[in-house]
Amino acid sequence: MTSPVTVDPAISREPIARDATDLPTVCALCSHNCGVRVDVEDGRIAAVRADESNPITKGYICNKGFRIGHYVDHAQRVEHPLRRRPDGSFEPISWDTALSEIAEKLTGLRDAHGPNAIALCGVGGQANHMDGPFALSWLGAVGSKRWYNALAQEKHQHFLVDHWMFDASPTQWFHPDSDETDLMLVLGTNPRISNRGHNANETFKALEKSPTKMIVVDPRVTETTKGADRHVQLKPGSDAWFLLGLAKVITSSEGMADASFVESRTTGFEDLRQALEAVDLDEVAKHCGLDRDELVATAGEFASADRAAIMYDLAVEQNLFSTLISYLIRVLSVLTGNAGRRGGNVFQETAGAPEWNPKRFEEPDRAVASGIRSIASMGGFPMFSPSLVPEEILVDHPDRIRALWVEGSNPILSYSDTAKWREAREALDLLVVVEPAMSETAQLADYVLPTPTGYEKWEQAGFPKKFPEVYVQLRPPVVPVRGEGLPEPEIYTRLAEAMGLVPEVPERLFALAEDALTPDGAAAYLGALMQDSGADPTKVMFWGYRTLGPQLPAPSLAAIWAQSFQNAMGRRESVLRTLGPDFAEASPFEIGTELFRRILAHPEGTEIAKAPTDDNLAANVHWDDGKVRLAPEEMLSEIARAASSGPPTDPDYPMVLALGLRTRWTANTIQRDPAWRKGRGPHCALYLAPADAERLGIGEGDTVNVRTRRATVSLPASLDKKLQEGHCWIPNGFGARYPDSNGKLVEQGINLNELSDAADRDPISGCPHHKYTLCRIEKAA
Repeated sequence: MTSPVTVDPAISREPIARDATDLPTVCALCSHNCGVRVDVEDGRIAAVRADESNPITKGYICNKGFRIGHYVDHAQRVEHPLRRRPDGSFEPISWDTALSEIAEKLTGLRDAHGPNAIALCGVGGQANHMDGPFALSWLGAVGSKRWYNALAQEKHQHFLVDHWMFDASPTQWFHPDSDETDLMLVLGTNPRISNRGHNANETFKALEKSPTKMIVVDPRVTETTKGADRHVQLKPGSDAWFLLGLAKVITSSEGMADASFVESRTTGFEDLRQALEAVDLDEVAKHCGLDRDELVATAGEFASADRAAIMYDLAVEQNLFSTLISYLIRVLSVLTGNAGRRGGNVFQETAGAPEWNPKRFEEPDRAVASGIRSIASMGGFPMFSPSLVPEEILVDHPDRIRALWVEGSNPILSYSDTAKWREAREALDLLVVVEPAMSETAQLADYVLPTPTGYEKWEQAGFPKKFPEVYVQLRPPVVPVRGEGLPEPEIYTRLAEAMGLVPEVPERLFALAEDALTPDGAAAYLGALMQDSGADPTKVMFWGYRTLGPQLPAPSLAAIWAQSFQNAMGRRESVLRTLGPDFAEASPFEIGTELFRRILAHPEGTEIAKAPTDDNLAANVHWDDGKVRLAPEEMLSEIARAASSGPPTDPDYPMVLALGLRTRWTANTIQRDPAWRKGRGPHCALYLAPADAERLGIGEGDTVNVRTRRATVSLPASLDKKLQEGHCWIPNGFGARYPDSNGKLVEQGINLNELSDAADRDPISGCPHHKYTLCRIEKAA
């Protein structure tokens, strides 16, 4: 048995065992973050099993979770701060040298060109969300509004639509209540593979056997469609027109809409109905490849169900008219009286209490090159789509991006248009990458700063998990950090101090922090912190880190401590539904102290609140009159645009390629070592319909060239009988350049974003159209 390892106190104030059993943590390979237990031998994850005590996933884990050890230990870990030499190689330097040099360069660029010359790309890597409060506090202190996050190439349009229609808090998610529904309409997802739900197999087996009707809308035959009551097999890319058709039928057919609900709880119905008059139902059916009668029948089934919900995910979020799709999902839910009620779509809460920014109605910040707006998402800090970054660097404008700080992301592999990213990198004055691994983006950086993986530091995942329960799972490190990696909160704190963004901490805060884990001490400390800082969020965050942090198991937990009191003050009733009557008369400081105690005491996860269920809609509609806005002007314009067009085609690129479908052995780009995968290959192939393969003279395993307007890639073909003619797909999570046994970097599969075009995106949100990429396929010579 080896001795515990003493680590930097920024990681943990307690030594970390090199040998241990049954440690609670999560799988970090997707947003579901299933609870697991691990055994550790000689500082490495040696065994993984599902955690039956986890209150969220309750003993479920998919095949990928057993391979999390490969995320921690592989040949490309970065163990020391690195600086690029003139010849392109890297040299190790000290943390003090790295941060002082970077701070000097960033300060010089900000002084010369303004704060928006500095941009932040990333934050919140899968299941690793402790960085967010510190990263955004640093960016705010810089004065920059340029934040580009992976969520904004998928889902941030939902927060915009929820703002337009409900004035909902950007901490909430509009989510199907699958446990209580009578009819589930499933769009853009294959949840039996992508693990939607807290135990995907059990959830959907239960739906298949229960009286609940399940209608799955998907151009492919999938594991989920096979268990559906009805499979609506529409043409790829036609989801917006399908939803337009349903909305047209419901608004124009007597008795389909819930007239009483619409009258009492909404405004703008007549404007919506008139906009939908431009929708030709026969033309919509043609775009979808469906009979008109199937549209009418689906609308009727949805409208007549006692409780109906809509589940949706990436394949409609990265598709044509994705903001319109988000809006129409909500329109259908509202028109049928299913919004904000059990069994319909509800507002699912996260670990942060709902907040409404008083400036939320002001003109948003906009991208320089395109004018695309930022969108407040996941807690309220406005973000942009990362698809916009290259043009924001390359644009001939005094406010262009000149320094890019990349953390928790790998843009060269993960974001649209790799060629444009490479071009943009050459135009940057400074590129800093904060990463556990020497990623493709790190290989191009001026500085690479190592950070621990989510198993080597205190971490949490902020994704919403259930309804109405609100859970927090704060997990301690289970293995010692490799090398000199520092947690992101420590890096941002040191950087803010080195840039002179944080004044000296008042001495009294150190003394008051010593008693801040008691209710009275918390009241005194928090009161002094707010008074001395003038409630300035930068000072609150970094002073709290420096003063309260040393009293906690790790200083980054100061953010969790603060969030506990935010919950106690910001949603007291929801918290009391969890804590029970014993706390009915408790002060906010007693409640916050108890929440923080429970969070620390339960690394397997614990419930901190229950969202309101009696009238979930009323709790989340923040307009003065309490009514849903059915007719945002921007969406009426999108209805008109869609009604006058159809999915684009090009005879030079006759196939529709879905870029980045999930399989049982994909995990975005977080896993680098290909040894993590099991099973027969090839894992990265072009999947096409047998009829298309026969027409093109392609056989199973043949090498094919896939051409788009941006690039050509070669990979093996695989015949997929579940596909329609003209539709093909390639899985996500490939393209990493990983060393072979001789140390030579070898590309593992293909980088999908060589094929994507950053300009092919939603005009409102900037979300890319990855699931509708026109291509041409040829058998390789």
